[in-house]
Amino acid sequence: MRYILLFFLLVSNMGFSQTYTLEKIQELSLSNYPLIHQNQLLKRTEALNVENIKTLLLPQVTINGQATYQSDVTGISVPNNLFKIDPLSKDQYKATAEIQQTLYDGGLNKRTRELSQVSLQVDLLKNEVELYKLRERVTQIYCSMLYTDALLTQLNYVAADLNHGLQKAEALYKNGVVFKNNVLQVKAQILKNNQRSEEILAAKRSLHHALELLSGQKLGDSAVFLLPEPLKPMDDNKEVTRPEISLFDAQMNSIDKQSGLIDARTKPKMGAFVQGGYGKPGLNMLKNEFTWFSLTGIKLQWSLGGFYTAKKEKSILQQQTGLIKNQKEAYLLNTNIQLQQQLDEIGKLEKLIVSDKELLSLREQIKNTSLAQLTNGVISTNDYLKEVNESDLAGQTLIQHQIQLVQAKLVYQLLKGKI
Repeated sequence: MRYILLFFLLVSNMGFSQTYTLEKIQELSLSNYPLIHQNQLLKRTEALNVENIKTLLLPQVTINGQATYQSDVTGISVPNNLFKIDPLSKDQYKATAEIQQTLYDGGLNKRTRELSQVSLQVDLLKNEVELYKLRERVTQIYCSMLYTDALLTQLNYVAADLNHGLQKAEALYKNGVVFKNNVLQVKAQILKNNQRSEEILAAKRSLHHALELLSGQKLGDSAVFLLPEPLKPMDDNKEVTRPEISLFDAQMNSIDKQSGLIDARTKPKMGAFVQGGYGKPGLNMLKNEFTWFSLTGIKLQWSLGGFYTAKKEKSILQQQTGLIKNQKEAYLLNTNIQLQQQLDEIGKLEKLIVSDKELLSLREQIKNTSLAQLTNGVISTNDYLKEVNESDLAGQTLIQHQIQLVQAKLVYQLLKGKI
């Protein structure tokens, strides 16, 4: 039966044409899509961010300079002519360089780096979600291309039937068996069939152009698009592994890291410092001249203000986690509903295809019988054309259901994240 394997799209010049699979077109489209380069940009940005955070653990150098004029200075009056203390100058100067080294930051630096890394994962997964949508779009266009190719192949078969009918009608007309109107009816049907071919060719060119834009490749007018490899049998395991699920989990992990960062901010901080300087006066306030001085020590800092807001901040984060969990549950519910709908659609199409083949076989037999009857002048060309159209319609229905079945299985796998 000539229609049964139409959708394999085997044409006579296939050996001389470039062939493409769905996987190849998806691969080309993903590599050509601008967002594919965003992953590297995100990773480089995060690496620089982490390096900046790490530098906070290195010794921090601060240089200060100060010149002041005071309206009054501290003075000491001693009623002793043998002992005199010169008053300080009202103009004072100080230049210092201070080195601070963090000894303990309560895990703040570590938590900040972890949050940066998790934020990168969230951004990468958001990008992956968009790329997965591209995969779905390419699959839809590719299946539409398969459908137009199969219809064009079928219309070639219909054209052959019509040409046979035309030959028979012209022979009968020459022999005076039928009127010229019978010949004109077949010619009109041939023109109508050619118009359908042009419409489908226009649709194919549009789809072809879309695939070229997405893939970034010149596919060529003679390119052949193959059916996907035999798809795995459908199963009842509806475990979803799409990137959206990983994104929900990464967002909840990010919130958990933010909670850890709040804890780190409320912990005490300890550091060591060394300060050296030059000024007037120095550390000896009674020595009214320029001199060098130095200072070293350990500093403990514990800001208790964070405790006032920490509890509420964590409560806000818990609410955000709850929202994301609800979004994940809603997404899984809707996806599982879609999966079940696809399974039902696949079962329906498989049954329809069985009856489509039986119906097409009967229509083929009726059409062939009609051609013989037309040859013998038993029926009119109008009757023959009616049977050709019925056979054509049965062939279209079979092709449509076959491609729909392929697409339904691909959509099922895309919904699960298994492709």
